[in-house]
Amino acid sequence: MRETEPIPITIEYRLTEEGAEILRLHGRAAEIRIPECIAGVPVASIAERAFAVQAELPETDAEERPALLSFSMEGAEPAEKEQPLKRLFLPDTVRHIGAYAFAGCSALEHLHLPEELSLLPEHALDGCAALKRLSLPAGLEEIGSYAFYNCRTLAGLELPEGVRKIGAYAFYNCRNMEKINIPLAAAELNTGLFLNCDRLREIAFGQCRHISDLISVLNHELWLTIDFPQTDGDTERARLILPDFQYEYIEDTPARQFHQVNYGTGHIFRQCVGNSEIDFRRYDEIFYLTRREDAAATVLLLAVSRLEYPYKLEGQQRENYLDYIRGHLLWAAEYFMEKNEPEKIRLFADWGLFTAENLPEVLAAAQKRRKTEIASLLMDYQHKHFGGKKKKTFEL
Repeated sequence: MRETEPIPITIEYRLTEEGAEILRLHGRAAEIRIPECIAGVPVASIAERAFAVQAELPETDAEERPALLSFSMEGAEPAEKEQPLKRLFLPDTVRHIGAYAFAGCSALEHLHLPEELSLLPEHALDGCAALKRLSLPAGLEEIGSYAFYNCRTLAGLELPEGVRKIGAYAFYNCRNMEKINIPLAAAELNTGLFLNCDRLREIAFGQCRHISDLISVLNHELWLTIDFPQTDGDTERARLILPDFQYEYIEDTPARQFHQVNYGTGHIFRQCVGNSEIDFRRYDEIFYLTRREDAAATVLLLAVSRLEYPYKLEGQQRENYLDYIRGHLLWAAEYFMEKNEPEKIRLFADWGLFTAENLPEVLAAAQKRRKTEIASLLMDYQHKHFGGKKKKTFEL
């Protein structure tokens, strides 16, 4: 039986003033490592659609194609049939990547981007549906429009602090993204960034800017962390939870009009969040609404978050939050025990919520669940605050 000849992996390139520019990949392997130099010339750039799958490439007239150079890849085993590209490593010599560079690489799971990259261009990762995580270069300054379009399994991103601009619909259809940060330097944030980000829950803002516009397409529960730079150079932080809400359009038949009807408290809490300011007083005043209508876990987390980061939290509203936790202390403590968050139990202690009457019950719950760290914390608190006190006796 005749053996099938392996398919070689070659890369077309051309020489520019900056160095070699990768133009197109021929053949596929599960892992490809682009060398730093080709024929003694540093690899300086990746052209538009260089690694895009063939279905994503525009048709080119053969007569219009320039004379190109090519080299055979080393370190990538040629396959008997083309394999989907899963891991791609670009050298740190690369300074520029063209649009659609990795479009349609639906099996790509790992991508090493060069450290000096300052621009992730438009549609760069369009359709990279298997990419679950990505480390972005520290020097990145701009993310182009639709850069992460249809990266459906991307769970989260940490944007470098130097990112100044994010193009329109950059994260459109990132349906599994759960958390992201918007850096302090990001002054230009374009429309539709989080459209169809159905699972995006945690968003951190380096400053209060464009918030209302960015979250307007998200009606599920959100956790917002917002930093407020102060005139003395320090930063104050707030953490707000916005409950979810649902809506539908109801037809007013005689008037031939539709109007939106909202269900849930989320749309009311969102009215407290502007693009450049937060109405903290109003947010705290409507705490009674979430107590009345939302799930107990949402109410608890909202209260704890506001107390933990009490930016512009007034005294009476602080007591309202504390009263709620006092009234549900055992359940609240058990909730954080199940979540394995001992730091929240420590906060309860710092806020003076434990008493001689309720502490034994909470301690028993920790011991029952074998939460040794929490049990130790509670026993120390009990000894320090209640253990040394003796009952007074009187002789008649």
